[in-house]
Amino acid sequence: MLPKSLRGRLLAIMPIVVALPIIFAGYLMTISAEEALVNEKQQKLFGVARVLDQHLAGTYEDILRRGGVESADRQQKIIALNETLRDFTDQVATAYSGIGVGYYDKELDAIVTYGPSSVYEDKVGLPIGQTHEGRIVMEGGLPRVQEGNLVRGSIMNAMYPIIRNEKVIGYIWANELTSDIDIQLTTMKRNTYIIVILGLFLAIGGIIISIEHITDGIGKVKKGLAEIKKNLNYQMHPLAGELGEIVNALNDMASSLAAQKKMEKQLHAAERLTAIGEVAAGLAHEIRNPLMAVKGFAELLEENLTEKEKAEYLNIIIQETDRMNRLIEQLLCFSRPTITEMRLVNVNEVLENTLLLTATPARHNHTTISCQLQPDIPMVLVNGEQLKQVYLNLVVNAIQAISDQGNINIISRYDSESGFVVVEIEDNGSGIEANHFPHIFDPFFTTKESGTGLGLTIVYRMVESWGGVIEVNSVLGKGSRFTLFFPVFEE
Repeated sequence: MLPKSLRGRLLAIMPIVVALPIIFAGYLMTISAEEALVNEKQQKLFGVARVLDQHLAGTYEDILRRGGVESADRQQKIIALNETLRDFTDQVATAYSGIGVGYYDKELDAIVTYGPSSVYEDKVGLPIGQTHEGRIVMEGGLPRVQEGNLVRGSIMNAMYPIIRNEKVIGYIWANELTSDIDIQLTTMKRNTYIIVILGLFLAIGGIIISIEHITDGIGKVKKGLAEIKKNLNYQMHPLAGELGEIVNALNDMASSLAAQKKMEKQLHAAERLTAIGEVAAGLAHEIRNPLMAVKGFAELLEENLTEKEKAEYLNIIIQETDRMNRLIEQLLCFSRPTITEMRLVNVNEVLENTLLLTATPARHNHTTISCQLQPDIPMVLVNGEQLKQVYLNLVVNAIQAISDQGNINIISRYDSESGFVVVEIEDNGSGIEANHFPHIFDPFFTTKESGTGLGLTIVYRMVESWGGVIEVNSVLGKGSRFTLFFPVFEE
């Protein structure tokens, strides 16, 4: 398993990625060098053989004729040919140290010379074996290389046919002990291995230094990002290369975000001031009318009134005072923080308890409430009493939107794809006019004569404070559907 850190992964992978090509290249280089050395040896041996061939100007018969032994027996002929060719064979063998050279006579089926003669004099006159590939050379007239344990021992033997008058009269060989070749190959391989190992060490060392440099730069960027996360005005120190370009881009981005955040704060402050002004204006409007009524009827109480009139006026004053008190309570509910006493609740249980409170107004309005609640629904983290208030506001609004004999359908379900618990409250009431849609959650916006305009505002704020979402769909004259989305609590 690879390490989790970038530095660890790079240190684990890069040496392998570099080592394998270098080792493979070293292997190919060794094979190529070995082949080149063998080819060079073969070319050298064939070159020596051609020198011997050029020295033999005529044929073996010409030499025997010049010596007057053309009619002598086989042994005398071998001696005559050896005496004629031995000196030059020894000269060539001396010039090319470590090789053995000589002539072979096909007709006599014997080695004529074998240099250096001081070492291989005893080989003169011997025939080659029946499986010796020199016989193939004499039969086919083509040069050939044979490796194996031959007359001299384990050798690489280059054999060159002697062709006179389009007739093969024998062959010339030049050979070298394979032990000498193996020593050269071993030396060459050792040097190659040393080069490969040095290359590996240098490459891996360079990679480690580069990785340390890169990861050090990345570490500085990570540290800088952590500082920027805490303070957008923080500027990272410049770096070289591509990381420097990234640092410059991040610094510019942080500066832009800082400026944007500052602008957003100013905008939010302006929005808060605007909201406060709107709330103050709405509150003044909502309180002025009850106050004027209280003042007017209080002044009337100073006049001569019947007991019935006084009771009626006092009742009106009490009603208007209750109206102001109700408005103030809703305003306090709107203004105070909503995230209090959060706990895990079952939305179905809270809904069933709420419907007990709405049963009477629904019955008076001839409205039927039906529920389709998913069992074993996941728990959500909310304030249970405030959730009851949310349901109560929405269900009462739905009842009031139905003029007479309507239906309200309530559905709860869990959407596993989004991870939200969904509650839908749908009615077939009057619906919402299109021009009212953008303002239904605004404070003090209402289309009811006795409404305060804070009910849906409070609902929206509570649902939002729990991390939820509220959506509205409505068709004028056909009804409305309010959909609540609650995030499922995850430990």
